[in-house]
Amino acid sequence: MQTHHQYGMTLIELMVVVAILGILLAVGIPSMRAMSETEAVRGHVNTFFSTLRYARSEAIRNRAQVVICPSNNSESASPSCSDGVTDHWEPGWIIFVNRDGDTNYTFDAAKDTLVRVQGPISDSGGIIEKTGGAPNKFVYRGTGILLAGGASSYTFDAKSMYAAQKKLVCISLQGRLRIEPSASC
Repeated sequence: MQTHHQYGMTLIELMVVVAILGILLAVGIPSMRAMSETEAVRGHVNTFFSTLRYARSEAIRNRAQVVICPSNNSESASPSCSDGVTDHWEPGWIIFVNRDGDTNYTFDAAKDTLVRVQGPISDSGGIIEKTGGAPNKFVYRGTGILLAGGASSYTFDAKSMYAAQKKLVCISLQGRLRIEPSASC
């Protein structure tokens, strides 16, 4: 007697596999999206945080004022600080050594030294608010102490606005930084 082997699967087996796969995808995709948003927020917080620390160290190294300001054209050939009315950090920012000593802290390519630029941050909800009446420029003295921009906080959030993803960057009057989960500084 010859044994007959069946190869393949029945329709019922295929439907069970498709149903299990559908359940796994329905549970897994929202988790992947939340994880992606959390990582985007974390990346932007770290970028902003490291920018402030870098500017402080450059001020100490150069023994001069170093300014960080939002810029709508940070990646252009001649970047500038934004106009003071539409001060959003999402389009990017610039860091420069204020060599000419102007008290408006505007970047002049002929007189100031551009140190670093940051392009737009767009894969999260971005920096959604600033608190503490913070000016939209940070100015570090040559000693590393903030001249302008201290005693403020900036909130970073995800597009989904899920509270657990929110982070705050807190800046003291002295220019010290810390990251808080979402409550307050």
